[in-house]
Amino acid sequence: MQPPHYDANIDYFALLGIHPQAGEDVIKKAYRKMARRYHPDVSTIHNAKEKFQEIAEAYEVLSKHRDAYWRDFCRRQSRFCQSMQANRRPRPNRPTAGGFQSARQEPIDGRDREITYPLTLRYAIRLLKLGYFYIPGLKVRMKFTREAFMDKTFRLKGKGYKGLFGGRDGDYLVRFELRLHSMNWRLEGSDLYGTIEVPKALLVPGTELTLQSPSGRMQVTVPEGYSPEDYIKVCDMGLPGDERFQPGDLYARLIAA
Repeated sequence: MQPPHYDANIDYFALLGIHPQAGEDVIKKAYRKMARRYHPDVSTIHNAKEKFQEIAEAYEVLSKHRDAYWRDFCRRQSRFCQSMQANRRPRPNRPTAGGFQSARQEPIDGRDREITYPLTLRYAIRLLKLGYFYIPGLKVRMKFTREAFMDKTFRLKGKGYKGLFGGRDGDYLVRFELRLHSMNWRLEGSDLYGTIEVPKALLVPGTELTLQSPSGRMQVTVPEGYSPEDYIKVCDMGLPGDERFQPGDLYARLIAA
């Protein structure tokens, strides 16, 4: 008989977002929910195929080799699993004056839940202007600041997986994957640099143009002696400012369409 195929260094329970004491029904429901989200045929998440393969492997292991995997995993994660294994073993009832009292379960803290949201540059700027990001799964608004552009992890206390037997609830960790660079625009600090196509007939010095940019609509006047290699500066049309940061500027090159 061939040994089961799994990596005992991987926490398959965490991949499915469930507690190690979860039953078969919970495992199956968690797998189906995540499979719908990450299936490569329907998901728009950039690493959907990789995530789908991970959760498929986790379900395969936990549905067919759970006991063997758990023993091997605990050998590598002994500090965490010793307390879990103690809770999995039945404890004798303690006698009291009125009869028997069930043994008390030790509190088990809930696990943190981490999620990364991909954002386009245009949408990220819109969120900065709004000042918040809405998380549908939690039905809450979290503050959205320029720190989202600095690879910060935002922590929502107590919004992760629930603790057991009075244990602390885990936190909800949010990061943003910002697609800052595109064919036409790039971000340097707080400033935006890009190109905008304009009908050739309108590229006449003194002509006032209404143009669209990632930060919204703006008014631009074609300057005297303008060259397609020159940047036109538009003040305060880069990243919006906030409590800590000044607004950035926008630099655009106008090229004939």
